Amino acid sequence: MSIAGPAASRASLETFRPPVPVRRWPAWAAATYIGLFCLITSTAVGWNMALGATWADSGVVILAITLRLLTVALALASVQAWGRRVPSWIVLAGLWGAAAVQLVYPIAETVVKGLILTGLMEPIDKGISNMTPEGWFNFGATWVVWGIPGVLFLLAALSYRARNPVKTRWVVLGILGGAVLLGGLGFVIG
Repeated sequence: MSIAGPAASRASLETFRPPVPVRRWPAWAAATYIGLFCLITSTAVGWNMALGATWADSGVVILAITLRLLTVALALASVQAWGRRVPSWIVLAGLWGAAAVQLVYPIAETVVKGLILTGLMEPIDKGISNMTPEGWFNFGATWVVWGIPGVLFLLAALSYRARNPVKTRWVVLGILGGAVLLGGLGFVIG
């Protein structure tokens, strides 16, 4: 007990905040996961081009690889010393945008399949409501390709935000920017 009394001790305990631990593993895992995906996909694109495919045939895939490599750079910027040169609002908005873009479709498909399984919705046997074995395989693949890295980017964003005081508007703008980017990619692909 201090000389100032119990109220002063209680006030000093309430203002004490232990340092936030630096959790680097989500950013490293996201960068590694996406990096391996880009390596495998780039190899497939290179092989197809060696067999006669054109740049036009592979353009959307090359764009997707480029965008995913950008997310690798953002993940690494959140845990590397060189990342301190990048404004924290850019890193945080990018991490949230990467999480949002990659989680929107798997979460939507999970909700739709849940609604179908509970009888609240009828399947139309195509797209995210496909309940055939092929639809379930695609559901699993969606989580492997998009969901797992989306969760890793979400964890990286939460860890980065805990270590860097950035205004909430950048989180919101990152999520909205990610959703707009996803819609733009859907328009380009469709």
